[in-house]
Amino acid sequence: MMKKIIFNTAKEQFRKAFRKYKSQVKRAKNPRVGGEIGVEPYGLKKLSIKNAIKRTKFMDKAAYKAAPKTKSLPKGGPRPSIVGKAYASDKAAKRTMMIPMMTKKQREANQESISQSVRKFLKERIGRKKKGGVIKAKKGRFV
Repeated sequence: MMKKIIFNTAKEQFRKAFRKYKSQVKRAKNPRVGGEIGVEPYGLKKLSIKNAIKRTKFMDKAAYKAAPKTKSLPKGGPRPSIVGKAYASDKAAKRTMMIPMMTKKQREANQESISQSVRKFLKERIGRKKKGGVIKAKKGRFV
């Protein structure tokens, strides 16, 4: 079983190399492409495949399972380790994490300042568009 898999893998590599070699020869003879393309001798390709096969270690299922495995890092890097726990009854932590509440008037003033800055930004942006400045299309709309 294993010998057949190794043989078929090698055979496929030789076939692939020969097809590549033949296409290189054909392209080198093409008058439009001319002599721009060099042809690597098929003997060199065969030699490199033979060396690659010698270097490759083929393992059966039992040998693969017995071989030591390396642990790979998760996608996006290692996860942060969180030490300790926070409890709802932890009053000291509660005080430090509290956000001061706003009165209704303070909130309205805050919202107004935000909306004014947005209006100012958009006014500048539209002004630039009229002058023929930077225009970026994002999902079908100009921003």
